[in-house]
Amino acid sequence: QTSSTRSTAPTSSRAHMAKFGQGDERWIVNDRDDGRNVNSWHWEERDQTGWAKDRLRELLCDIVVKEDTRLAVKVLKLDTITGEVSLQSRKQRKFALYELDLKVKWEGQLFDDEGKTAEETKGTLRIEDLSEESLDDLPVELTCDDESGKKRELKEIMRKAGADVVKAKCAEFVKELKALVAAGQNGDANSKPTEAPVRKERSNNTYVTSSADAKQDTSVLDVSYDFPLNKMFVYESLLDANRMRAATAADAAIEAKVGGQVRLFNGSVEGEFVELVPGEKIVQKWRFNTWQPAHFSHVTITLTEDGGNTKLKLRQTGVPVEEKDRTEKGWRVMIFDRLKMVLGGVPP
Repeated sequence: QTSSTRSTAPTSSRAHMAKFGQGDERWIVNDRDDGRNVNSWHWEERDQTGWAKDRLRELLCDIVVKEDTRLAVKVLKLDTITGEVSLQSRKQRKFALYELDLKVKWEGQLFDDEGKTAEETKGTLRIEDLSEESLDDLPVELTCDDESGKKRELKEIMRKAGADVVKAKCAEFVKELKALVAAGQNGDANSKPTEAPVRKERSNNTYVTSSADAKQDTSVLDVSYDFPLNKMFVYESLLDANRMRAATAADAAIEAKVGGQVRLFNGSVEGEFVELVPGEKIVQKWRFNTWQPAHFSHVTITLTEDGGNTKLKLRQTGVPVEEKDRTEKGWRVMIFDRLKMVLGGVPP
């Protein structure tokens, strides 16, 4: 049985439609030799990863956390950084998407009565998820090579004051990134736009990986997410290839019917619809193409509405154990967060 996701417009509505060439001029796209995205109406993305990494290296370099006659604790430098940063625009809305994992090196010293170094230690501080979703409560992981004796005090200073300093620098970076968005500028002088649909391979199309010889111990994943939109619109958007293509910045193909095939992230995600209840439920088989052959997880998405807002609950069974955390992050950050940004909170 097939479920339709969109009703036919009433005849009375058609009477008010503009004649060809007389509609909202933002929708009228003329051929341009320069390929310019007029008024930023169509989806466009500018990669800012290079600028972001350089800027964070500048911000997280040679920072004094605490220094007095007894001791000194310093952030030395940004050691490693991975992830992506981009500036997005669609329907005259501009916003930044960023997801970074960074690690800084730090050191601490204890001085003797003559001001000479008596003891020292060092380590790293990692923020594994610098993103819009986690900005207010950044996860911190601290290591210390030697925390014996009095050196434990150095670690505690870094754990508290040092973490605060690094978080503040991350917040400063995000503020600068958003200022670029507001000003319509780019951190990279040579940044070039990429307009949807994007059919080339992107690094985010394999944000979850699984080796073919991975153990098939599986887990259950539960995700709750709120959209400031009515549930039918959210339902339709999840089944709309164009909206998912714009949200994920990668190619998508969706047959919105029971038995229909699903391909997201340039084919890195593949599946098949098992049950569709308009505005209420989506059930599908789901897998990454890097999982063991023929291994599918089972995804059930249910939607409920409260005052015009939608509460989405997702349950996914059969997820390889080693993939659980990254799969959950993929749903939240790579799909739901981006879809919310693209939709802008208001149906078009």
